[in-house]
Amino acid sequence: MSTPSVYINLEDDVSKIVTRLKHQSAKQIVLVCPKRCFLFNDSINLRLLKKQTDMLGKEIFILTMDERGQLYAKEAGFGLKFLPKSHGSSAFSDVKISKKQPLTQQEPEEAETKANPITEVVGEIKHFAQNILPEKQPVKRSAIVKSPVPKVATLDRIFENEDFAQNTDPKAAKSKVYKSLVGLLVISVMVILVVYFLVLPKATVVVYPKSEPVTRDMEISLSSNIKELDPSKLVLPATAVSETVNVSHKYESQGKKQMGNKASGMVKIYNFTKLPINLKTSTTILTVGSKTYSLVNDVSGIKPTSYSNAKTKEIDQSSLGEPVEIVATSGGDDFNLPAGTRVEITNQVFGSNPQLLYAKTETEISGGTTRYLSVISQDDVDKSKEELLAEAMDDIKTKLAGSGQSLADKSYTLEVLQFTTDNQVGTETPSFQASMQIKVTGLAYATKDLKDLITQRIGQTLASNKSLVYKDPESTTVKIKSYDATAQLAVLNVHFEGQAVFNIELPYLAPELVGKSKTEVYEILKSKAEIDRVDMTLAPSWQKKFPYLASKIKVTVGE
Repeated sequence: MSTPSVYINLEDDVSKIVTRLKHQSAKQIVLVCPKRCFLFNDSINLRLLKKQTDMLGKEIFILTMDERGQLYAKEAGFGLKFLPKSHGSSAFSDVKISKKQPLTQQEPEEAETKANPITEVVGEIKHFAQNILPEKQPVKRSAIVKSPVPKVATLDRIFENEDFAQNTDPKAAKSKVYKSLVGLLVISVMVILVVYFLVLPKATVVVYPKSEPVTRDMEISLSSNIKELDPSKLVLPATAVSETVNVSHKYESQGKKQMGNKASGMVKIYNFTKLPINLKTSTTILTVGSKTYSLVNDVSGIKPTSYSNAKTKEIDQSSLGEPVEIVATSGGDDFNLPAGTRVEITNQVFGSNPQLLYAKTETEISGGTTRYLSVISQDDVDKSKEELLAEAMDDIKTKLAGSGQSLADKSYTLEVLQFTTDNQVGTETPSFQASMQIKVTGLAYATKDLKDLITQRIGQTLASNKSLVYKDPESTTVKIKSYDATAQLAVLNVHFEGQAVFNIELPYLAPELVGKSKTEVYEILKSKAEIDRVDMTLAPSWQKKFPYLASKIKVTVGE
């Protein structure tokens, strides 16, 4: 059983080759490799392949005409295969016998760099053609079988037409086929070389220009009486703005009103004033912390409280009057109190004297529950007014931006013509509608005019080989220094931050890079004062030098 062969392509790497070998059932395989294939770029590729094939349990032989590939394969432990030699002619093999000493691992690379690839490929094609059509071998006389042949009359010519006889000569026919085959192979090689050296190679180069930061602060005059911008005088034309805007919006009520049940209970009053006291509901307030309570009924003739034992301060309970009922002034469960809680008493006539007059809860103060209703508060109204003003100004600025205009803060006057709400403050409602009519008068400028003025002003001081570049829209800040509504005049404080970028003449770069290596291209481009850094990409991946046609080299400027 013959050993199967697997032919690989120039660009096949180790992973692709191993994948193809996995699909082979044979244990012994001949791997046919072309010259200068990717596999022979580095000896480590052969070692990795050997390790992978050993794991697959396959014995691999290498068949190639690449001397460096043979050296790497042998070092990696692969067996070598050679094409059979034909009798009496030059060997048809992918290994050329050389009397020179074997090349070292660095020498094949140097020899390959100096060789002419076109001459070498044509030579290989001629060598291949000579072996495809080997020379005619002489026939041994011993191989001729002698047999009786009847004698016949012989003629000098078989055909009357000598030209026809001449054309049917087998040697001439074979020579014509040979020449046609060689011609076809040479044409094919030329086409391949044209594609390889001219069509396939491509290069992309991105050059990043050098830049310098630019910062400027300017005072620019703005007036509706100016028709054209003037960079030298820093004057900018403006447009008078007079807009009346109506805005309306619905808002949620944030005010809260307690509508829960009120807590109530019984208390006993302690009177240490030594005089009877009368307490009325309308003039008496009972407090516990921040919670207030009131008497349910007027209480009169409250006797002085006495001690049953003056030394121990024990109170004579009989001197205390009957418990009286109190009720919380507002609903809420936080008004509920436990029994025995001290309650302070304040009376309009007696005032507040906690040491002489106070009360204690006889029973729990209970029954208070929490429930709120949404009401319109003054804060709700004030907040809605502020938001409507901001919304109206946003509408005006958006409208101006649509026409390329800008209205700087404080370059206008604002007049509220009308502000209304559908309900008054304190109304119990979850939401309310607020409406506003405002009038805005001011000065607007064209954003493009301001940018052109800044560019022209700074450009007067820049070198001819530099251009001004804006970082982003926020890099330029505009503030109003002064505004005169009557004279329609304003002064702007403008702060600019940008970059001065060197100009690069792209059409002249590509011709300088033709046929150069990456290192040479990098040195050429970095030698130019206007270039900061360079990124380059070559295709196909095995390409080592830039294309020989400038049209195949694309040069762009990066940001």
